[in-house]
Amino acid sequence: MAEATLEDVVTKIRGIRGLFITAMPDCLLYDSWVRPEENWTGEDAAAHLGDLVRANREGLKRLNSWSSDMSVTIESADLLLILREVRSDFVATFAFEASVALGMARLQIKQVLSILDEMLPTVELAERPRGERILDYLMRYAPDAHTVLQRVALRTRISKAKLENPEGLDDDQCDALERAVKDILGLDEISI
Repeated sequence: MAEATLEDVVTKIRGIRGLFITAMPDCLLYDSWVRPEENWTGEDAAAHLGDLVRANREGLKRLNSWSSDMSVTIESADLLLILREVRSDFVATFAFEASVALGMARLQIKQVLSILDEMLPTVELAERPRGERILDYLMRYAPDAHTVLQRVALRTRISKAKLENPEGLDDDQCDALERAVKDILGLDEISI
């Protein structure tokens, strides 16, 4: 029997406009399916969709309400988005027509999650250096990505050349880098 594809999976879902699978923790697009008439690309959304789940997870932990069975639901005028963790290493984002009833969407998602779990590989990601993860986070959310490295270099007294190759940063430099990133982005914590 041939392996199932995302297209095979979505044929069972009524009102679906797109399905994005994001690999965690790096929030990289693993696979996607989008209706032919849509003009979306999964690469544009993958990092942000993964970060939504990560931020939701951290917020729920702070409220002592975290559960492995949580989801994020976003409703807009023309779209219903539901993000669910397939496993800790993958997030599935289901984009439905806004007219789809929330209960129906949840029921369909529940039926599809076990299929997705079997389809997706087990990913063992190597731990990336902390400095690299911090800079990736900064570049994703920086208000001015063109000048942000220079700003960080000035704040931390770490050369721009070292920041361009952050895997060699020591613990003190990573601490300074993280403080600068929090300050630039106006955050108390960053999820890396």
